Amino acid sequence: MNSGKIRHMRILDLKKETFNRILKETVKVLEKGGLIIYPTETCYGAGVDATNKKAVEKLLQYKSNRKGKAVSVAVADREMAQKYVKINKTALNLYQNFLPGPLTVVSESKGKVVPELESENKTLGIRIPDYPLIVQLIKAYGKPITATSANTSGKPQPYSIKNLLKYTSKKSLALINLILDSGKLAFRPVSSVVDTTFNELKLLRQGKISIPQIKGQHFISQSENQTREIGAGIFRKYKKLIKSKTMIFCIQGELGAGKTQLVKGMARALNIKTNVPSPTFILMREYPYKICKAEGTLYHVDTWRMENPQELFELGIKNMLKPGNVICIEWLQKVKPLLEKIAKNPKVKLIWVIIDYISEKERKIRYK
Repeated sequence: MNSGKIRHMRILDLKKETFNRILKETVKVLEKGGLIIYPTETCYGAGVDATNKKAVEKLLQYKSNRKGKAVSVAVADREMAQKYVKINKTALNLYQNFLPGPLTVVSESKGKVVPELESENKTLGIRIPDYPLIVQLIKAYGKPITATSANTSGKPQPYSIKNLLKYTSKKSLALINLILDSGKLAFRPVSSVVDTTFNELKLLRQGKISIPQIKGQHFISQSENQTREIGAGIFRKYKKLIKSKTMIFCIQGELGAGKTQLVKGMARALNIKTNVPSPTFILMREYPYKICKAEGTLYHVDTWRMENPQELFELGIKNMLKPGNVICIEWLQKVKPLLEKIAKNPKVKLIWVIIDYISEKERKIRYK
């Protein structure tokens, strides 16, 4: 095993060691500026004292090719986070709804960590791991530790120490002081990364969490895939209503804004495997679904070619108004008055989704 040649690297088996010894040994390593490998709810992470310059230099040497790239830090709770970043209302909403969990919230840094961890705009990513041992460890240490995945440049993210040792060079392994081995971790996506510095949400990386679950917020999409993820997230916000109501998503946006991509994301959340093209030329497409204990039909309607709003009734919208059915309507201006009347039905839930064109690659998505 490689660890035999790296005399100062120790491995603690978390299933065999006592809680107190784990904390004591790990805190001691961090205090001396050491590098630890630790488990999280995603993959194994690499941690050093985020306020110790020499320790951070060691981490960056271990990671390699990270120069100029921001590195997130892990804290124990929001109170600790407030010592290191400015938490605005948008960020606070995320802290209250999603943390602890696989989410990195980017805020304006207060300059209390090593500058190399911040972005060029002086922002800092904060994580609160959904892993009680690590949260207790950070509390015991009293300072934030870095929260970057333990893989080195170009190597796969490690979900076991065996793979970490296999894919990490001896030169990098020689920099590790302590490994907290929790066995093979369940494969989970990386954390989602969201920038909140402009009082609106900008999705920098889509991970396990689909962010659009907070009503009234704005979300920035920089790709079709992100638009689909946002669509899936908006749908999941209302998923609990699917058995009792007809959900109608009224989607407005310019030509090419991404309306159909948003619907594709909702279809994905309904476990619909079929391709979902635009229904512009046939007005409506329908997709049966069955998910968990719910089943129904997703109706994808495009009113752009409609000359008269009453055509919506000719499509049979009254028959679609059944609990379990989901109706996505694009180009809603022509039928908005009719939809407002339909919304008075207590068995119907209307969600308005607006996609604003920012640039060729960016869209602002909001719902209410």
